[in-house]
Amino acid sequence: MEIKTDEKIINFIRKRISDSHSIVAVLGIEMLVEGGGCDLDSNDENYRVEEEYGFCPEDMLSTSFFNAKVEKFYRFYKKEILGMQQHSTPAYDALMRLQAKGKLSAVICQNYHGIPQDVILNKVINLNGNININQCPHCDKGFDIHYIMNSKGIPQCDHCKVAIRPGIRLIGERVDSELMTQAAVACDKADVLLLLGKNIYHDRLEYSAAPEHKQLKVLFSKNEFECNDKVDFIIRDDICKLLPLIID
Repeated sequence: MEIKTDEKIINFIRKRISDSHSIVAVLGIEMLVEGGGCDLDSNDENYRVEEEYGFCPEDMLSTSFFNAKVEKFYRFYKKEILGMQQHSTPAYDALMRLQAKGKLSAVICQNYHGIPQDVILNKVINLNGNININQCPHCDKGFDIHYIMNSKGIPQCDHCKVAIRPGIRLIGERVDSELMTQAAVACDKADVLLLLGKNIYHDRLEYSAAPEHKQLKVLFSKNEFECNDKVDFIIRDDICKLLPLIID
C-alpha cells in the first residue's frame, strides 16, 4: 500500500490521537466518494449533469429551483442524490475503534447521506440534513427514502397532496442554528479535529478553540492546490488508507 504522507507526520498524529481524550471527525465529500458515492461538484460530474438536465447540480439543489421547478428537481434528486450507493470503508471502522476507546466525542456529517447503515456511531450531527428524513410542509408527516424513490413524478403527501419537502439543507437556506451550535461546541472542546474531506457547500464550519487549548487539526484533501493556514497538516492520501494507520 503506497502512502504519500511522511512517516514522521503519521507517527506524530498517531501519538496525538493516542494521548487525546476528545476527538471530533468532520465528514466531507471524500468520505462519501470513498464509500461509493460521487462528487457532483467535480468538473466531470458538473458537465455530465448539465448536459443531462440543462442545469448544474448547484442550481438544482437550491431553494429557488425546488420552489420553481419541483418536478425537474425530483427527477434529478431521485437519480443523482438518492441513487448513490454508500457502503462502509476502513475509515468508518477506524472511527468506530476510536468510539470504542471513548475518544470520539462527535461526528459532524456535512454530506446529505449521513453514515452507512451498518456503521454504528453514537453522536452524529447531520449539519446539512439527511436524505432519510422528509416531511410534508403542511402537516409535518414524515416519509422515508423508499416512499420518495417509489413515487411517480413528484412525491406528494398522501394526506395533503402537496410536494414533500426533502430533509436536506438546500442551497440558500441557513444551517439549523441548534445543530451549528452543537457542532461548534464539539469542535471547540476537541483535542484533535479530523477534517475528512471538503464540505459540500462553500461555507465552512469554523474550527476554533481557545488559544490555550492545544488542538491538532488534520485536513484530508486530494486537492493539490489546497492551502489552509488554519490546519496543522494536509493529508493527500486516501482517508480509508491513512486513517486506520493513525488510529491504533
